[in-house]
Amino acid sequence: MPTTAKSAARALLRAAHSRLFDYMARSGLIAAAVPFAVDKLDAIPEAQRVLYKQVGDKYQLDLEGYEDPAGLKSALDKERKAARDAVAMTKAWKDLGKTPEEITALLEAQAQAERDKLTKAGEWDKLRKQMDDQHQAALETERQGKAALRAQLERHLVDAAGVAAIASAKGNAELLLPHVKSRVKVIEDNGEFTVRVVDAAGNPRVNAKGEFLSMTDLVGEMRSHDTFAAAFAAPNASGGGARQSGGSAGAKTITRADFDALDGAAKFSAIKAGTAVID
Repeated sequence: MPTTAKSAARALLRAAHSRLFDYMARSGLIAAAVPFAVDKLDAIPEAQRVLYKQVGDKYQLDLEGYEDPAGLKSALDKERKAARDAVAMTKAWKDLGKTPEEITALLEAQAQAERDKLTKAGEWDKLRKQMDDQHQAALETERQGKAALRAQLERHLVDAAGVAAIASAKGNAELLLPHVKSRVKVIEDNGEFTVRVVDAAGNPRVNAKGEFLSMTDLVGEMRSHDTFAAAFAAPNASGGGARQSGGSAGAKTITRADFDALDGAAKFSAIKAGTAVID
C-alpha cells in the first residue's frame, strides 16, 4: 500500500477512535474524572447525573458517610484561637509575676473591698443625716435664742423711750405705757434698732415735715385726746408729777437732769413709784 494511502487510513482510524471515545465517555461507558461539585448538571454525563444531589444552588456527589468539612474547619479555628488566647494570658500572668490562682484571689479581694465600701457608704448616710438633724436643731435653738434676745431688747427700748416721753409730759406711765407700746414697734435700720411710731397697718408715721413721728409727738397727741387727758397732770399743777389716784401730798420728785441720767429700767421704776419729774 502506497505511503499516502497509509497516512489517510491512519487519520481515518484516529478520527473514528476519538468519536468512539467521546461517545463512550458521554454515555458513562468508560471511567473519567468526576467533579465533586458543579453549578449545572448539564456538564455531567447523563449516566452519572444520578450520582449527584442538589445542595443549595449547586450539585455535588452524594457520597455515603461524607460530612461537610466547614463545621470541622470552624471548630478547628475556634480551638486554635483559644490556644492562642491561652498562650497570651499565660504570658501576661508571667509578666505580672503572678499565678492564675493569685490573680483570682486579688480580683476577689478587690470585689470584696467594693462591697465593703458600699456598706460603709450606707452607714455614712445615716451618720450624715444624724449630723444634719443635730445641726438643724442647733440652728433652731440659736434662732429661738436670738428671737428671745430681740424681744427683750425691743421691750427695753420701747419701755425706756415710752417712760421717758410720758414722764416728760407729766403723765401716768402705769396707765399710758400699754397704750404707747401698742402704737410703736422696733425697726432695724442699718444694723441699729430704733423705735418707730406706726399706724394701724404697722407703717411708720411721719409728721407734716415728712419726718418720722417721735415718741414725744405720740405722747403729745395722747395728752390732747379726751380718752387719755386724765392720765396727765393739769398744766397749772405744781410739781406733783403725773396724777395719782388719791393724790398723795408727799409725792416723791426728781429733777429732769437726774431723771435723764437714769437707765430705762430705773426710769420706769421711778414713774411706777409715782415719782414726779420737775424741771
